[in-house]
Amino acid sequence: MARRKLILFLAEGATMAHFVRPVALADSVSADSSFEIHLYAPSRFARYLTGKPYSIGELKTMPGEDFLANIARGRPLFPAPVLKDYVAADRELIRTLRPDIVIGDMRLSLPISSRLEQTPCAVIINAYWSPYAKHRSALPELPLTRVIPPQLLGPIYRASEPIAFALHVAHMNRVRKKFGVPPLPLDLRRLYTDGDYVLYADVPEFLPTPGAPPNHLYVGICDWAPPIAKPDWWDRMLEDPKPKVFISLGSSGPVRVLPALLTALARLPVSVILSTSGRDVPKHAVPEDTGKKLTLYTANLLPFVETARHSAVVVSHGGSGGLYPAIAAGTPVLAIPSNADQHLSTMVLVEHGAGLGVRVEEASSERLSSALQRIIFESSFKEAVTFLSTIFQQDRGVDGFKEFLKVIP
Repeated sequence: MARRKLILFLAEGATMAHFVRPVALADSVSADSSFEIHLYAPSRFARYLTGKPYSIGELKTMPGEDFLANIARGRPLFPAPVLKDYVAADRELIRTLRPDIVIGDMRLSLPISSRLEQTPCAVIINAYWSPYAKHRSALPELPLTRVIPPQLLGPIYRASEPIAFALHVAHMNRVRKKFGVPPLPLDLRRLYTDGDYVLYADVPEFLPTPGAPPNHLYVGICDWAPPIAKPDWWDRMLEDPKPKVFISLGSSGPVRVLPALLTALARLPVSVILSTSGRDVPKHAVPEDTGKKLTLYTANLLPFVETARHSAVVVSHGGSGGLYPAIAAGTPVLAIPSNADQHLSTMVLVEHGAGLGVRVEEASSERLSSALQRIIFESSFKEAVTFLSTIFQQDRGVDGFKEFLKVIP
């Protein structure tokens, strides 16, 4: 009997997306007796892993709040001491389990650890971060963009972006040097795609990477959702004749936009479904006068794709974790991005005509209302997303992932 290949997944705790994608891939091969699967994730995600048919372990990670704070301030995502601790933890796991391959999502220590332990590694990343994808310059929300209009800062940012990227990579190169690992080119895209294999959580028709080498492959959108009981208002919501707007800002979206967003929605003939994603919603999020005008269905978590299918629009933070399930459901999106990753995925959404984006700094009730009206009442958005939905459903990248695992030495 052939030896089972041991696959180790490391799910970083930065945002929910970095947990969801490894779980989706692990689930996709869990029934295959050729593989022994081990998945390590932060303890706060443990409730989603009960009853899994593979081995589960705790991965100690930096709090997600610290990760988001570093993004907001333009700092390196992980401080050097954190990265050094990560390398030590990675190496201990690799030595203990002796995997045939380690697969990480935003685990920037992994390329160092795997080289030191002489174990192949693969990194999961969105294709818009690929050096082979069309270059898009995304000015993130910064303290300066709240004072100076982003349109005025755009040309300055595009000119300075290579310097900003270089600073982030230089920070990582200093850590790599301490472990005797060669430096990376001063390009952030090279940092995010540094691995023996690169797994794009995308479909090529949506985000092509012409010229990418054979060790770069697509594994689909990695759609996954935990089993969630429907709220007691579900049937009542389905019977509600008004179009639905589904708000899901995820674990990293700007909840501070909710007052302006709900004020905008109160002007439209719609009902609102709000998923809080387990986050505390500010008490002032629903202005009293607005609340009286809205039919509002609220829950902590909801079955995302199914809820999106019953909605006319999904309002999201613009990151792939919110966009892709909505597109798969055939529902256009209003994105309200803040960080660079969210801006990049929003740009691709807009390029395909499947939705619109409003920067978080510019998310006034007037602008949000205008964008929502366009998406709801202009047929082109629904037509574009219906076309993309078909592609997303046909392109089962996880099948390619299974074939990829079978050829790992």
